[in-house]
Amino acid sequence: MALPVVFDVRTVTETGGGPEKTILLGARWFEDRHWPVYCVYLHPPGDPGFEAIRQKAAELRLSYFLHLDDRGPLDGRLLRRLLALCRQHRPVIWHGHDYKSDALGWLIHRFHPMKLVSTVHGWGVPGRRVWLYHWIHRLCLRGFDRVFCVSAEQYTICRQSGIPPGICEVLENGVDCEFFRPQVNRDEKKEALGIPPNRFVLGYVGRLSPEKNLTLLLDVARKLLAQNCEVHVLLVGDGPERRALSEHAHRIGIADHITFAGYAADPRPYYAAMDVFLLLSRSEGLPNVLLEALATGLPVICTPVGGIPNVIESGRNGLVVPLEDVPSPTAAIQQVMTDPKLARRLGEVGRQTVVSRYSFEHRMERLCQSYWLLLGRDEMVETV
Repeated sequence: MALPVVFDVRTVTETGGGPEKTILLGARWFEDRHWPVYCVYLHPPGDPGFEAIRQKAAELRLSYFLHLDDRGPLDGRLLRRLLALCRQHRPVIWHGHDYKSDALGWLIHRFHPMKLVSTVHGWGVPGRRVWLYHWIHRLCLRGFDRVFCVSAEQYTICRQSGIPPGICEVLENGVDCEFFRPQVNRDEKKEALGIPPNRFVLGYVGRLSPEKNLTLLLDVARKLLAQNCEVHVLLVGDGPERRALSEHAHRIGIADHITFAGYAADPRPYYAAMDVFLLLSRSEGLPNVLLEALATGLPVICTPVGGIPNVIESGRNGLVVPLEDVPSPTAAIQQVMTDPKLARRLGEVGRQTVVSRYSFEHRMERLCQSYWLLLGRDEMVETV
């Protein structure tokens, strides 16, 4: 029996974000099972950052990878091209990953009938334009067949937004624990990045955007340096805050203690150079980078936003600090710096947490099962 075609649709600018890992690796998982799940990316024309996503798709040898120019909200050509692709490849499921891909699916399914699915990764930091996007998104989602929420908190937000309980389901992110494993020779990894081995590396991986609150991380580093703690900040990723963060680092006098590594298709060498992983975000869904850092055995320090409290039990598998606070993360870092046994224990228990609860294989099996149930079938395992 032929497997049903799925369109996995995502709108991006530059190198995208955490959802790209789930979408692209998920497509590889499906293709290994001979299931035609198309990654359909919508991006600004000529966006140089998109090349990183295209390269990752090539490395994964994805046969079902499509991308279209997106010239903004009034681009009628995009709607027509997507409808033409639907009529050509005949997807029976449209799976969107952001407000625009969901809105487009909601419009197109009136001309090409298909099941509508969305993964809500998080709705970012509130703002006037963002509020309008959220309102459109939530309105569309009420007419979907299934809405996956990456955390229990996101599920609650969806329910409070009027999305019916019968279509909502928590589907947390997952990580390949064999790919992300604890590393050795940290000093060598630091030297390879031009970081003195004696410096204690405060690491971050992800998009350099306002909701990640990276200015706070730099302020924490300044406070530690003022207390004669030899620390170094390693930021891996790119985004709209890159220039502002560099200017802030120079303004507060820590430019010599920060490395902007840029986007990395494979972040493992950077995790291996870190002594602690920090995520001081104002807003999150369930961050893939947090799961990756835990899987590599790093002690993590994070804020209690999004799905993070469901993962991190402070003092057991990580340390949780308040939002918008400099003294608390400063003290937490000093704890990890001065107590190697604590750092090692947090890292070991953190990895156990991911292995037992957040494996990528388990997540994909649940997604696969949900697709089959949505189509009124129950032969998922045997067919795949």
